[in-house]
Amino acid sequence: MLNPAIWKTALEQSSDRKSLIFVSGLIHSVQRGFNCGKHSHPAVEIVYHATGRGETRVAGQSLPFQAGNVVIYAPQEIHDQNMASDGEDLCLQVAPPDSVCPKLDSGFFVTRIGQPWLIAEIQNLCRSRAQPGGLEQQIFDLRASAVLLALVDIATKASQEHALPPSERHVMKAEQFIGEHFASISSLRDVAEHVGVGHGHLRHLFSKARGRSLVRHLNEIKVERAKILLTNSRLPLKQIAATCGFKDEYYFSAVFRRMTNLSPGFYRSKGLASFLRKE
Repeated sequence: MLNPAIWKTALEQSSDRKSLIFVSGLIHSVQRGFNCGKHSHPAVEIVYHATGRGETRVAGQSLPFQAGNVVIYAPQEIHDQNMASDGEDLCLQVAPPDSVCPKLDSGFFVTRIGQPWLIAEIQNLCRSRAQPGGLEQQIFDLRASAVLLALVDIATKASQEHALPPSERHVMKAEQFIGEHFASISSLRDVAEHVGVGHGHLRHLFSKARGRSLVRHLNEIKVERAKILLTNSRLPLKQIAATCGFKDEYYFSAVFRRMTNLSPGFYRSKGLASFLRKE
């Protein structure tokens, strides 16, 4: 199937910059042995295989899939599907601008969606129906655009990471996991387990590649989130500490002061004063 970078470039360079058009969303329960013969669609088809396994044949290539995989077919791309087990497919059709369609002559494949919000949005769109025209259609268009663009982004990054040496892939995977789960990480061993390497080995790789320790990177992410909450909310320090993944407000204050040379309380008052001056 096509390199997803081509999709990224085509969508970024779209001359009219219009959102994609939500066409339809369906949920199919498919049984073992089910064969969906060769067919195509005028729009992009996103098929999220929530459960089950099988294969699709497209452009003379047999592509096996299993639960959690996503296959994205280009407009007018002929394909079929054969099920090796019972399963459930979520099918979303999205029409890109006319200026983009000629550039998308082959689809791409996403092995795993790591973002729960993206899975939930595919499920919601496939359960919903937009009324043609009007504000509701525009809302669905934007939501469907976000889904396809997110899938293109995931596939592009995966393709780029595949070309990197294993050490850099491990570091990038650690950064991504920390960025998404910093508030719930109880130990750096959680990060190492997700990456699939030893704790000590990951610490060494990260320090060598980024010039700072893994624990410092984690605390930097937490402190940056805390800064936003200190400036834009009146949440008590205890709640901010818990929201950002610190064990208590005293440890939070110690880490915050060490990394900013300011106490959380002073940072909050300074930020509020700055905001009031702008007003």
